[in-house]
Amino acid sequence: MRTLRDSPGDGRPPAHELVLLVIDEDGDVATHVLPREGEVVLGRDPQCTIVLDASRVSRAHVRIRLGSIPTVEDLGSTNGTRMHGRALEAWTPVPLAPGSALEIGSLLLLVQRRSGDDRRAATESDPAVDEALSSVDAVVLDPVMQDLYRVVERIARGQISVLIQGETGSGKELVAEAVHRGSPRRGGPFLRLNSAAFTETLLESELFGHEKGSFTGADRAKIGLLESAKGGTVFLDEVGELPLVIQAKLLRVIEHRQVMPVGAVATRPIDVRFVAATNRDLDAEVAAGRFRQDLLYRLNGVILRVPPLRDRPMEIEPLARRFAAAASAALGLPAPRPLAPDAVAWLREHDWPGNVRELKNVMERAVLLAGDGPIRPEHLHTTGAAGPDAATPSPGGPPGNDDAAELARIRDALDRCHGNQTRAARLLGIARSTLVRKLDAHGLPRPRK
Repeated sequence: MRTLRDSPGDGRPPAHELVLLVIDEDGDVATHVLPREGEVVLGRDPQCTIVLDASRVSRAHVRIRLGSIPTVEDLGSTNGTRMHGRALEAWTPVPLAPGSALEIGSLLLLVQRRSGDDRRAATESDPAVDEALSSVDAVVLDPVMQDLYRVVERIARGQISVLIQGETGSGKELVAEAVHRGSPRRGGPFLRLNSAAFTETLLESELFGHEKGSFTGADRAKIGLLESAKGGTVFLDEVGELPLVIQAKLLRVIEHRQVMPVGAVATRPIDVRFVAATNRDLDAEVAAGRFRQDLLYRLNGVILRVPPLRDRPMEIEPLARRFAAAASAALGLPAPRPLAPDAVAWLREHDWPGNVRELKNVMERAVLLAGDGPIRPEHLHTTGAAGPDAATPSPGGPPGNDDAAELARIRDALDRCHGNQTRAARLLGIARSTLVRKLDAHGLPRPRK
């Protein structure tokens, strides 16, 4: 793919600019900064503002007009232009918002804004994409998620860095895994790194490795995690949590694809693709001085936004049934606990501030509380959140008797888990240490191992 006018400087657009990503069949990406005013013509003609040398692209294919309300217009092209799977009528301008996706011949064009705006992109369904969707472990039923995974299928083929944004518990890691599985690196490692757990010592020794004798206790040389992920993908989860001093070290690694083991005198090359995820607004973090802008530019080659569960209503019930089936199997039940119709209604009305992670905990707890019957609304009670659950009586006691209800839930969980505190805590959706404190608070003896 050949372009006439790419982004200025190092190809990284300023944070406030509207940009156009042109993705070819191989997943390679060209980034173009769009002007705030005026028009941009795309096509094969060398006189076009952006030259697209690809199959089935007309000499002058589409025009984008910029201003207060950007528009896109098909210029009577031979093969047409599609937006979100729908063909555009020739010579008819239509609004073009950030998150829009256009198909021009064999190319996918994504419009994105480097700010807190919606960055979701979509594209038309095709058999190859649908086959890729069917291999994803996530439930992908809602149109907004199908759009997302279709873009994942396209960009996974390249080597560009990917930044995944979304609320805690929304499924960012599943999207990262899908990028890895759809890439030429699928046969290599998928290395998960929790950025919140990074310390300078960990980064130096564990990630970069060290030489024998480089510090006390280093009785042998050790290869670093980044070097061991050769040919694979490195997933930097919650990258917004990185301290600034570590951001600087990571920037050098990403820029040069080299690491310097502790005690070494020469760098070593690494062969990895970086995929990062965050629940923070990194543009705001940059403005506040808590995140390096140059690191952000290295990570956000393509931005994917995972919508919260409340914006994916078609997936709530299927996910709930999947989690109920898994929890039933973990307890050795002969069949998954069914969902009563009023329980399904409750699930759909709840706001799910904790997203998929919260739903999983709620369903695991509900399987415990349902006994031998179906799961009903009273088994789905959650605490500390506004919504339909606020008016739902706590199971095990009358409304307002929260202590009695909690005591009943704890006893039931321990009963069903044969006194195993770790399993009981997991099925209650709390940490084991929290369960121990609650046992002490209620005066319950701790089960023997």
